[in-house]
Amino acid sequence: MQLLTEAVGLVASLFSLVVWMPQAARVWRVRHDPVQLSGVSLLTQAMSVGGAVAWTAYAVLIESFWVGAPSVVNGPLAVATIVVVRRARRAGERFAVPVRDVDPAPLPGPDAVTLAA
Repeated sequence: MQLLTEAVGLVASLFSLVVWMPQAARVWRVRHDPVQLSGVSLLTQAMSVGGAVAWTAYAVLIESFWVGAPSVVNGPLAVATIVVVRRARRAGERFAVPVRDVDPAPLPGPDAVTLAA
């Protein structure tokens, strides 16, 4: 039974590790593009760090390696994601082109000709 429990823990840990890899890879790939990083929630990443710390503490308290194993990877990945996104956003703000106040194009009135497709 101990071997089965350890095998289930290993598989669960692998799934928990792999789930963050695509996000981390994407963030790293577009790390210099604040527009593409705009969909990354820093609050979610911060909560992931908190969860990783809590799961690690829980794993130590119950002396279970497999409960804490994913947090050893996912916590630092979340911290790295926060750092990369914040740097990109700061760099984007530094190089942003100011937008001038311009009157928007007038909307077509009732006299406008519309083409039917």
